[in-house]
Amino acid sequence: MLAGSVFKSTAVRLAIIYIALFVIAYLVANIAAYQMVIRFLDDRLNANVMERYREITSAYEGRGLVGAVWMIESHGPAIRGQETMYTLRGPAGELVAGNAELADVPAGFSLLRPEDQHASASHYKLFRGPLGENDLTVGISYRDTDELARIVLISFGWATAIILAVGMTGAAILAYRTRKRIFVLSRTAHEIGHGELSKRLPVSSRMDEIDVLSSEVNVALARLELSVSTLKQVTTDVAHDLKTPIGRTFLVLEDAMESDGVGDMRGGIEAALVELKSIADTFDALLRIAQIEARIRTENFTVFDLKPLVTDLYEIYEAIAVEGGYELSLSIGSGACLINGDPDLIRQLLANLLTNSMRHTPDGSKIALELSRGHRTISLGVSDNGSGIPREERKRVFDRFYRLEKSRTTTGSGLGLSLVKAIAELHGANTELLDNEPGLQVVTKFREAENGNL
Repeated sequence: MLAGSVFKSTAVRLAIIYIALFVIAYLVANIAAYQMVIRFLDDRLNANVMERYREITSAYEGRGLVGAVWMIESHGPAIRGQETMYTLRGPAGELVAGNAELADVPAGFSLLRPEDQHASASHYKLFRGPLGENDLTVGISYRDTDELARIVLISFGWATAIILAVGMTGAAILAYRTRKRIFVLSRTAHEIGHGELSKRLPVSSRMDEIDVLSSEVNVALARLELSVSTLKQVTTDVAHDLKTPIGRTFLVLEDAMESDGVGDMRGGIEAALVELKSIADTFDALLRIAQIEARIRTENFTVFDLKPLVTDLYEIYEAIAVEGGYELSLSIGSGACLINGDPDLIRQLLANLLTNSMRHTPDGSKIALELSRGHRTISLGVSDNGSGIPREERKRVFDRFYRLEKSRTTTGSGLGLSLVKAIAELHGANTELLDNEPGLQVVTKFREAENGNL
């Protein structure tokens, strides 16, 4: 059952407003049209009166007074109160011919009302003019004109009634359909508000304003569901992955407290500090990922050249690679590699990739750092000839705390590639994991900045 008053419905109110405005405009147009019709009928009546007057005038000019009298009497049996009225008076004012004794009629056109000098219920249009030395008055009834005006008025009234009936029926149908759609949307929103985040607002094929709004809300709901799901997963992962180091820290501290020697106690405390530092680093990485995903790390964005940054990191990690028994190479294409971003975050992204390559490949592996330009893109890649990542697990390695089974014996929190993905998305870049045959190639493609702008 639809809730709320029908008259509070926006659709009903808008329909009533539009119908009222249309009816007002229609009535104004009808009044103007009615006035034009009345004016036209009055002009036609004047023309008919003048036509009768000219007929009698022509007869008078051709045959004199006898011709004028014959013309008046030949218009049927001239009975008072019929359609046409005639009054012909002589020079002294005596009635010469006619079916009405009209007196005190002004010269030219005038109006004779029913209560004036005759028994008819109709108005008459009169014209009084000279006929030689005589005086002639001709009048024609408004009966036909009034009937036409009445028909026009009734037609306008029926048209207005039909428009109102059709408009109100359409408004009722529109209101019902709109309220039904709103009810479905409200019910779905209620379900979403009570925790069913998988629900989506219905979208029809019409793609009207409600559908466009529903589509945008659905996009927001999808992001909200993903955020909540990610939050739940992160909470679970944090509890799972930090339970072990926190438990080890407790055991180390308990052993240190129970030890008798200062050296053993100091060693236990140092081991506990290492575990606590690992925990703090994990929370710090989570905080950085959250800040980056919240888009609050864009204040330091600037257009810069990636070449000096990549060269600096290569020089730093070359010594680390040699010490660890790895072979690190650098390949940089020609021309400037300008992007719009945060240099510190890009440095962190590249450092994470290089660290991952050294951490998850055996000694003696070859690691290549590459920077090149494409069609309006800048590609930054780190590749190795290690064991790589199985194709079915490449998407999952970007999830927080996810680690391959073979990597669980190495140090790390499983947040390195999650941070890489967050930084890349903040910069509008795309990170791909590709086969290096053998090994893995991680390529991040940025949009090239032009003239200091993206």
